[in-house]
Amino acid sequence: MLNCRACLWRCIQALEASHTNVQSLHHNAAPSLLFRNFMQTSTPTLRDGSQLSELSKADDAYRSGSEKWRESAQFAGLKKKEFKALTRNNIASRQTSVDASRKLGQCDPTVSAKDWNQRKKELQYLTDPLELANFVKRQLRKDKVMEMLQLVRMASHSMQCIVSWNHIIDHLLYKEKVAQALKVYNDMKKRAQFPDSYTYTILLRGLSANAHHSGSLEKALSVYHSLSAPNSRVQPSIIHTNAILKVCARANDMDALWGVVAKIPGTGPAAANGITYATILNAIRQSLLVGRPIGETGEQEAIRRERGVIEGRRIWEEVIIKWRNTDIVIKEELVCSMGRLLLIGSRPRDWDDVLSLVEQTMDIPRSVPRLGTPERLKAGLPPLRAPKVLEEFRYDDDHLSPEKAPMRGEEFLPIADPGIDGAVSNPLGYAKPSNNTLSLILEACQKVAAPQAADKYWDLLIDPVTYGIVPDLNSLTFRLRLLRQNRSSAKTVEMLKTYLVNGGLEPRPGIFRIAMSTCNRDKNNHNSLNHATQILDIMSATLEDADARVIAKYAELAIDFPLATGRDYMDALAHLQPVAENLRIQLGIGAGKYPDLSPLDGSDRQHALLALRKIFGLYDKLINSELVSEEEKRPYKEQRARMAHYLHRLNYQDHRRGRDVFDKKAYRVKKLVLERRGEEGKA
Repeated sequence: MLNCRACLWRCIQALEASHTNVQSLHHNAAPSLLFRNFMQTSTPTLRDGSQLSELSKADDAYRSGSEKWRESAQFAGLKKKEFKALTRNNIASRQTSVDASRKLGQCDPTVSAKDWNQRKKELQYLTDPLELANFVKRQLRKDKVMEMLQLVRMASHSMQCIVSWNHIIDHLLYKEKVAQALKVYNDMKKRAQFPDSYTYTILLRGLSANAHHSGSLEKALSVYHSLSAPNSRVQPSIIHTNAILKVCARANDMDALWGVVAKIPGTGPAAANGITYATILNAIRQSLLVGRPIGETGEQEAIRRERGVIEGRRIWEEVIIKWRNTDIVIKEELVCSMGRLLLIGSRPRDWDDVLSLVEQTMDIPRSVPRLGTPERLKAGLPPLRAPKVLEEFRYDDDHLSPEKAPMRGEEFLPIADPGIDGAVSNPLGYAKPSNNTLSLILEACQKVAAPQAADKYWDLLIDPVTYGIVPDLNSLTFRLRLLRQNRSSAKTVEMLKTYLVNGGLEPRPGIFRIAMSTCNRDKNNHNSLNHATQILDIMSATLEDADARVIAKYAELAIDFPLATGRDYMDALAHLQPVAENLRIQLGIGAGKYPDLSPLDGSDRQHALLALRKIFGLYDKLINSELVSEEEKRPYKEQRARMAHYLHRLNYQDHRRGRDVFDKKAYRVKKLVLERRGEEGKA
C-alpha cells in the first residue's frame, strides 16, 4: 500500500521509464499492444477503491502540512539549525559589505573617540535611510540632539538622509531653538543633502510658531524667497505660501504679507486656497485690533476699521467666484474668519451681514430679515439703535443716508442654483457648522439686538436631527450674554443646570458673573432673587473657590430687591454665610488649615473686601428693617458683629501695608534730596 505521495510518484516514473524503454526497444511493435500491456499492469492497482481514498488522504495531509514528520522533535531541531545558519550568513555578509563600502568621513575633532565609535557601531545596523530616520526620531524623543546630529553627519557621507535632517530641524524648532535649527539647515546643504519640500515646510511652520522671537520674520522671508531662486531644486507650493503668510500675520507686518500675496499665481498648484484666504482675513482683523496708532481718536479708528472691512469684502468676492468655479473648497474656518472681521466693523450693516454670510456658505436661512429691506419693516422689528456708532455709520444701510449711496452686502447674497429650471442640483459644497459658527451667530445676534432670532438659531444648531452641535463654554457664554440682554433670568438658570451641572462643562467665574448680572437686570421680576440664589448654589457646587464679584452682585440684588421680605433677607444671608467664609479664607484669615494657600492680592483682594462690605450692608438692611421681630434679629446681630471685626482687621492690615510702602518711598526721596544738597555744598 502506497501511503506516501513521494513513493507513489516514484512508482509512476518507473512505469513511464519502462514504457519508454519498451517503445525504444520494440519500435516495430504495434502501439495499441504496448498501451494494452501498460493498462493491464496498472489497472488492478488503481481500481481498488480503498487505495484511492487512502491516496487522497495522503495527498491532503501533504498539502496541509500536517504530516507526523513536521510534528517531530527532529524536524524542529533541523529547522532551528537551518534558521541560525541562514541568519549568521546574512549578518556576516551585511556587516562585511557595510564595513567595506560605508564611508563615514573624517573623525570630527569635537567628538570624542567613544562617541565616534558608538555612532559607527549604530550605523552598522542602519543601512537604510528609512531605518535611520525612524531611529533618529525615536532618539530625539529622548532629547539626544547632539548624538543624532553626529550620527546623521556621519551617515551623510554614504547615503541621502534628508528625512533624518528634517527630524532634527523640526525638533529644534519645537524646542524654540531657532538659531540652532537654521544652523543645522545650512550644515545640511553643505553636506550635499539637498532640502526637499518638507524641509521648507518644517522651517516655515516652525518659524511661525516662534514668531515671537526676534528676527523670525526676516529669516522666514529669506527661506521663502530662496525657493524662487533660479538654482532652487524645490518650487514653492501653496503650503509654503500659507506658512509664510502665517509668519507675517503673527509678526503683524501687513506690508510683508501683501508683498507675498502679490506673488501668488491665479491658477495652478500654487494658487490660493481656503487656508490662504482665512489667513489673510485673520491678519486684517488682527491688524485692525492690535495695530492702533498712538493718539488715535475714536473717529479715526472707525474709519480705519471701515477700510479694513471693505478690503475683506473685496477678498470675499474673489472667494465666491472661485467657489462657484469649484476652484476652492469653503470650510468653516474661512467662513468664521470673514464673519469675525465683519463683527469688528464700524457699521451695523457689517454685523447684520454675518447672518447673510452664514446663509450663503452653510445654507442656514436667516431668522431675521436684512437691515434696510422692506421685509424687516413688514416684520415689525424696531430700528437698530447703535449709540456707540458714529453718526455717519449709524444708518442701517448706506441707501438710507442723505447721499443715497448704493446698498452694500450684495457679495453675501445666496448663490442661485446654476441649473436650468431647477433640473440640475446645486453642485456647491456647503461648509459644516460647529461651535465656532454657533458663537459667531450668537455674537452677531447680540450686536443687532435680535434675541428671538438667536433662540431660533440655537434650537436649530443644537438639534440632534439637524446639526447636533454640543455647545462648548464659549458658545454658552455668548448665549448667556444674549439672555442678559433680554433679562431672561429663568432661562439663564436653566442653561446653567443643563450644561454645567448635567453637561459636565468646567465653568469659569465669568460665566456666573454674566448670569448674576442677568438677575440684577431682571430685579423687577418677583422670581429674580430666587434665580440668583440658584446661581449662587451652582457656583458653590462647581467652582473650587467662590468668586467675589458674583457674591457682591448677589448681595447688591438682595439689598435693592424691591419685593423683598424678611424671609428673603434671611434666606439670602443663609446662602451667603458659607461663601463669605470661603472669602475670608482666601484673604488669609483662618487659613491655618491651608498652608499652601496664598492670600489674595491686588484687585482680587479689593473685590473680596467689597463683597464682604456688601454682605455687611445686607445685615444692616435686615436689622434696621421692620420686616422681622427683634427675637429673630438677635443671631444676625451677632454675625454682623463678627463680620465687623473681620472687616476692621482687614482694613487695618491694608492700612499698615499702605503706610509701610509710603514710608519707604518717603525715605528714598528724603535720602536723595540730602545727597544732592551735600553735593551742592561741596561744590
